Amino acid sequence: MPVESVDIRIPKVLEKILSRATEILVKKYGASHVVFHGSRLYGDPYPDSDIDLLVVKESDKKPMERTDEAEALLRQIGSPVSFDVQVWTPEEVRAGLSEGQTYIGMGLFNGRFLYGKEEEFMAPEQRFYNVKEWLKNARVCLETYDFHKSRGRNIEGMDQLFQSTERYLKAFLMTKGVKVEMTHSLSGLLDQAVKYEPSWESLRETLEVTHRWGRACHYPPRQEGEVRIVPTLAEVKELYDKLDPWLKSLDRTLELSIKTQEKHREMRDHGLGF
Repeated sequence: MPVESVDIRIPKVLEKILSRATEILVKKYGASHVVFHGSRLYGDPYPDSDIDLLVVKESDKKPMERTDEAEALLRQIGSPVSFDVQVWTPEEVRAGLSEGQTYIGMGLFNGRFLYGKEEEFMAPEQRFYNVKEWLKNARVCLETYDFHKSRGRNIEGMDQLFQSTERYLKAFLMTKGVKVEMTHSLSGLLDQAVKYEPSWESLRETLEVTHRWGRACHYPPRQEGEVRIVPTLAEVKELYDKLDPWLKSLDRTLELSIKTQEKHREMRDHGLGF
């Protein structure tokens, strides 16, 4: 029976949709694992944000073909919002975890398992927090920001500045042992970060602007005729100038933290007391 198109923000409505989706993906699609993640789980969704699912299934099809197949099956539910399904084979998941792929790791270990168990891929004590990979991604986003800025692209540049800031904050929290959720909320990340760096509270207004503009530039208009309010290139540059000293300082802090952790790990492996 299709789910009536009612307000998905009501918990029981969302739970009914997730239950039907899991049943279809397991019984009709043959999924071995179904994981719910994204803004619908962690908060900060748009009213019509997708329902994000990570599915594990044996398959010899291409990734996009798997996604199309799974999402076509889920359309029979009649959900008021669409599904965003990523389908991975068990081999791809294990390879992705060993390579430090952030999407797979954060989805599995911060998501909610609707079917299957996470321990089948990695023990709880080996939870996925590859700070080095997140730092690398943050730097790439900043480099991409520079690329778009030099070509006068305000929307693309703002999107990359937003994503870089998010990744830097997440990497910092991971060095403190915080279980970071798959959230885009810079204010939420700052709430956790100021417990360790109280002086960062002074950045709240700047980060709130970064989040507001970043979301507007990251997501296209949701409805026909909707107007996005985005910053001009000059406004993006001004925001970057405010963030730049802090991001550079945070980059150095994370680099030092990574080197220290690697040194401790090396000494421990050689039986030197760590």
